[in-house]
Amino acid sequence: MTNEIYMHVFSIKLLPKWWSLNKGERSKIISLVKEIENQHNLISIKRYVSVNRPSSIVYWLSGDDTSSLMRFRSSILSALKGYADEDIVLFSIFKPSPYTRGNFDVRETLKSSPLRYFVAYPMKKDVEWYLLPFQEREDVMREHIKVAKEHPANKGIKSYTTYSFGLADYEFVVLYEMDSLSDWVEVVEALRQVRARKWIVKEEPLITGELIDLEHLYT
Repeated sequence: MTNEIYMHVFSIKLLPKWWSLNKGERSKIISLVKEIENQHNLISIKRYVSVNRPSSIVYWLSGDDTSSLMRFRSSILSALKGYADEDIVLFSIFKPSPYTRGNFDVRETLKSSPLRYFVAYPMKKDVEWYLLPFQEREDVMREHIKVAKEHPANKGIKSYTTYSFGLADYEFVVLYEMDSLSDWVEVVEALRQVRARKWIVKEEPLITGELIDLEHLYT
């Protein structure tokens, strides 16, 4: 694989002593966090407020090498110096799916303005899945893709399948962007009925974030 795109999702949980700081102190630290975001040269940096976990901030990074991702992560944690802990860290590599066709320019898509909501989770499949002939796996996945794309509630949902074989305890990290959580729930519910569900053995922890400024963390 050449010209890899590395993906990093990590969530940060602010500690109780963060809220003991006065408004000015918190505002100064958040300004430093935003300054770090502007200084780093990655393919994309997308930052969210956590919706479903005790985490306060969620980052979704994409870059051309692992060191740039690590530097960014370390810089953010250094800026929060003792007022936060990491909650979840997911690492993966993007590559085109063997079950889809087309000219998907992932770099340009990643650089585009983010949608309002973001969902990410690691996933693992049963070993029996990999023992099936490729044609059978392709038929199963084509059904999955067809149901997702043609569902009436799928109004511009963006999806990215990334791979972690041999890199982490999971095999994939699936990433999604959407403008409506209710539409997203409808599509996911429909996908529970397709054959591909039979071979999935793990798809958690699930991270949901909303594109909101960090102002609420210091006001």
